Amino acid sequence: MTQVPPPPPMGTPMGAPQPQGKGMAIAALVLGIVSLALCLYWFIAIPAGIVAIVLGVMARKRGVGAGMALAGIITGAIGAVLGLILAILAFAGGGFLDDFCDDNPDNPYCEQQA
Repeated sequence: MTQVPPPPPMGTPMGAPQPQGKGMAIAALVLGIVSLALCLYWFIAIPAGIVAIVLGVMARKRGVGAGMALAGIITGAIGAVLGLILAILAFAGGGFLDDFCDDNPDNPYCEQQA
């Protein structure tokens, strides 16, 4: 008869320290992507981008998930900058279209504004 080998040990012992997770790096990456994807909504993109940058820097200092943290920093910065540019354009009130309407009075946008 053949003998059945014993099952492998389960998990780590209770007293062993658990490795730290990549939660901050993942959160930075997700918020960076959200900031970039929703950059047209500047009131979402700017705060999400700032939080992504902060979490990414904190995760890189810990040394866990450095690649995801760097991607979160980059996407968060791009999303926040695009959101800031769009916020500035939104608060400008569309004054940059006045010259366009002077040159193109038959444009539907210009007819609607008149």
